Amino acid sequence: MGTFTEKILAVLQDGAETTVDLLDITLTPKGKAFYRKVYRSSLYGPKRFKSDWAEWYRKRQSFYSLLNQLKREGLVEKKGFRKKTVWHITPNGQEKLRTGGSKPERRPAGILMRVYPKKQSAGIVIVAFDIPEKMRKKRDWLRENLIALDLRLLQKSVWIGNTRIPQDFITDLRAQNILPFVHIFSIDKQGSLRQVRSTY
Repeated sequence: MGTFTEKILAVLQDGAETTVDLLDITLTPKGKAFYRKVYRSSLYGPKRFKSDWAEWYRKRQSFYSLLNQLKREGLVEKKGFRKKTVWHITPNGQEKLRTGGSKPERRPAGILMRVYPKKQSAGIVIVAFDIPEKMRKKRDWLRENLIALDLRLLQKSVWIGNTRIPQDFITDLRAQNILPFVHIFSIDKQGSLRQVRSTY
């Protein structure tokens, strides 16, 4: 049905279109053109404007509602005053663009999950871990991330794949206090095995 404002704009536009059509007919000299306009107006009604005022208002309101929602989420900010107001994207908004709009989510275990960038490794990556039972939730969190990084289970607590282990992931392992229980290895094309820790 539309808002009250949209209804008012629709009524005003109908009145304006009718007025413009009547003026056009009135100012046309009597003749074929005059009677042709009278006939068309009586048959089809007044000519419609190219723009729909109510639709324009609806889109404008939708646009500003979206901007305000983005502002509440901390993705954009408004700077300036009145006519000199300019919208800017915030660092949080830039980060969301960089990650493709992926939102961090919190699993039932209560451990923050996030999307890590996936880049192919030049060699084979092996991740082995032996996390104590009392850290089972963190162990489950680790498994979910290894699956997300396209690693596959080779045998119990040993995972293998061709995805580089992101530095942010290693940082998060340290933040979860499980890095000492996790061993990451890389095997290059020559078959050399090396352990990965803070750098890759």
